[in-house]
Amino acid sequence: MKKLATAFVALALFIAASNAHAVTVSVTYKTNALTNIKKEKGEILQASATFVVSNLQLFVTLSNTGTVVPKSPGDILTGVFFDIAGIQSLKPVSATVAPSSSVIGQRLPTGFDGNVGGEWAYKGDLVGAPAGDTYGISSTKLSFFKTIDLFPGGKIRGTSPLSGAQFGITTLDDLIPNKQSGINKGLIRSAVVFVFNISGLPSDFTANDIKDVTFQYGTSIKSGLDITGQMVAQIPEPSTVTLIALGLVGALALTRSRTPRR
Repeated sequence: MKKLATAFVALALFIAASNAHAVTVSVTYKTNALTNIKKEKGEILQASATFVVSNLQLFVTLSNTGTVVPKSPGDILTGVFFDIAGIQSLKPVSATVAPSSSVIGQRLPTGFDGNVGGEWAYKGDLVGAPAGDTYGISSTKLSFFKTIDLFPGGKIRGTSPLSGAQFGITTLDDLIPNKQSGINKGLIRSAVVFVFNISGLPSDFTANDIKDVTFQYGTSIKSGLDITGQMVAQIPEPSTVTLIALGLVGALALTRSRTPRR
């Protein structure tokens, strides 16, 4: 029975070791209700960004959670800026329309699989970005992004990447192609998922290492709006130490339950 207990501990240690770099955290930022911008009567800009770090990948889901029909390019969510402490770099892998979302106002190719990598850009060495952030994702130039910064995946035929509010994120309430000037082509309703490979992820990484999340609306940093996000939820995975402790407790309990009584 001691062999069984020892095997249990070894298994726990193996699981812990194999997960030492499988850091998984989930943190969601949303626009703070106190800082939402009321541009017109009854119109409030709202957004959320959920960051999930699992193994050596970062998943960012950017959503326009407003409840009005946009009336100008300045109502379209076009980007997000953020900082991540401790990592060496991010390598963009893909940009995909979220499963529950769709593209409106744009003729899509047959067999379109949601890949909008050729319409969104990423840059990780920003200078002068909102909140002083280092990392940024955007569907428009914003004076920071160029076509060389686009995610992998060819552009959709008939589009001009990083132009205007095209392929920015609109609200679920925008049910038909919006005819307002500047936003009548290629909008995403209402979320996009971005995937990155991470280089140099520390084993003690936590949700608190993702910070200074700022939402960008419109097509210009100067004329657009940027709204600081507020952390609303975080779900960390059990740490390596916790896994080891659980394994030891289980092994001890098993040994005691099998020890003959005198």
